[in-house]
Amino acid sequence: METATRAGFGALLGGEPLAAGKSDDASLPPPDPVGLLLSRTSFGVREEELQAARRAGYDAWLEAQLAPERIDTSALESQIAANLPTVAMSNGQIIALARESNRQFQAADELRAATILRQAYSPAQLFEVMVEFWTNHFNVNIGDGAVRFYKSVDDREIRRHAMGRFADLLKANARSPAMLFYLDNYLNVATGPNENYARELMELHTLGVDGGYTEDDVKAVARAFTGWTFTPYNPAAGVTDVQFVFVRSRHDTRAKRVLGVDLPAGRGIEDGDAVLDMLANHPSTARFIARKLLRRFVADAPAEALVERIALVFRQTGGDIRALLRAILSSDEFKASGDDKLKRPVEYAISALRATNAQLTGNWIRALAETLNTLGQLHFAWPAPNGYPDVGGYWVNSSSLLTRFNYALALGEGTIGNGIRVDIAALLGAAPRTPEQIVDRLTERVLRRALLPLDRAVLVNYAAAGGPPNAAIADAALRQRRAREVLGVMLGSTYFMYR
Repeated sequence: METATRAGFGALLGGEPLAAGKSDDASLPPPDPVGLLLSRTSFGVREEELQAARRAGYDAWLEAQLAPERIDTSALESQIAANLPTVAMSNGQIIALARESNRQFQAADELRAATILRQAYSPAQLFEVMVEFWTNHFNVNIGDGAVRFYKSVDDREIRRHAMGRFADLLKANARSPAMLFYLDNYLNVATGPNENYARELMELHTLGVDGGYTEDDVKAVARAFTGWTFTPYNPAAGVTDVQFVFVRSRHDTRAKRVLGVDLPAGRGIEDGDAVLDMLANHPSTARFIARKLLRRFVADAPAEALVERIALVFRQTGGDIRALLRAILSSDEFKASGDDKLKRPVEYAISALRATNAQLTGNWIRALAETLNTLGQLHFAWPAPNGYPDVGGYWVNSSSLLTRFNYALALGEGTIGNGIRVDIAALLGAAPRTPEQIVDRLTERVLRRALLPLDRAVLVNYAAAGGPPNAAIADAALRQRRAREVLGVMLGSTYFMYR
């Protein structure tokens, strides 16, 4: 069926399958509003969640997702705690275990596994989307030295503030040993200021590269954060954890001037906190965060008027993340943005598992991680502090698309192995027996949006394999094999590639 499969892809995708921003075919039937909401605020639409959201209504479902503390995730978290113990450990406990077991990346591997489990199974999907968003915003590479020991605690802090206030998240991140190590601020001392964190703090975390700061501001901010470091792990000296500490003797106590504001001489940790407050409340930060959230949820290049509206919400609410999400996800621009956002590899791979209700056993996490590594988005592995790109153009290339197609075919046809399996009989249900019924059922269950008539005809003919499209396929095994092939084509189509 290889030739037919490639032909099916070509017909569905129109040659050049994906554009950098908007879908390559603007005539594609748009997703319904509730379906779009779930697609953008989750790692894939599950059937039972979609039905629940439709019963509740758009606004009620959104409000429920904006209150993750009210969503019961205890079963999943209990499973994570029982099987991935380092996820709840302190930095010191992780280091001690690594030394004892000589497994240097156990915590990193278990954090990746926990993240994948939460993205695949958590009912608090918007919360998990925001955890990923802020993880990417405050990116640290887990393969960079001691970050592998510190990232688990850093992740817990991001999770604690992911739906709170931006200022609180910023302050927590500035004190994170993972960030202090990754951007070298733990070495920042008055006698030799290190500018790495100061520069990225303004360029990537708050103001943006065009946010109005100067090289003098970078130097002054670096001086403001001198002495911000962490306790070195040294059990022999009674230091059994790695935690943030301010060392006044390393701090530059001279006067400083940051963004036109004078910081008087003779102060200590207050300098850094004052800078964080200043940056968190700066108009450029409001615009930068607004634009970045809109890039995640609405479009690669959001309209300037919308950016300004969301930036105003940021300023009016003191950077309240829930208020920002409510404003974005309730906007007319969001509701009209179907097919404006390409799924990145993590979203694509996990959404395929969620859409098909794949049975996941054994080494499925390792198999998925290998796929994500090949696709270029393994969790916590981006080497630079700017995080994985969230624009379609970065992810659209022949190699990446071929890997997606192969993953889609393998998942659909049941050849992916390693504990990942789609129960095609359960996905189809008892009723569909003809090629037309098979296509329509899978369209409803997997794509959850209408097909263009020509695309439907291509898939029906493909499922019929030369036979009549409306005649029942009597042999159950053959019927399921045809359905698997159709499923693989659907998962590799434009219809499934967009959030």
